[in-house]
Amino acid sequence: MKYKITLILLATAMLAYSGIIGLLSQRTENWKFIQSVGGIKVSEKENVLYVECYAGGGIKVTVKPTMINSALKVHRIKHKRAGNAIQIRVVTGLVAAKTKDNPKQLDLSAYPAGEYSVQYKDPDGTIYPLGQIELSAKEKSK
Repeated sequence: MKYKITLILLATAMLAYSGIIGLLSQRTENWKFIQSVGGIKVSEKENVLYVECYAGGGIKVTVKPTMINSALKVHRIKHKRAGNAIQIRVVTGLVAAKTKDNPKQLDLSAYPAGEYSVQYKDPDGTIYPLGQIELSAKEKSK
């Protein structure tokens, strides 16, 4: 019996380390959660959007955190263009070995040059403004 329990614990630890549990635990967070863990901030440089958000809640980004989730981490940022807006969503999950730290980077070089409003799109569809960015025209290769 002890042998079976040891094997189960070992298998669980291996899955957690490999990121499978982190992958299976991913979910898109709502605005209330984002605010409770310290907020979210965006900036742009050379057509790359930087998104700063800490799902663990230990760091103030735009507001003081009211919740701590030491087992959660931002896994990725979903984004899409809707006219002159870039809508983002934060996807969190359990901490996995291969999860990179913040800020997350989104390559926007495929988007047309111009001014964009960056928004957080809640899973219920509510939009929250995060700021304005200006994307520059792509340089043509010689």
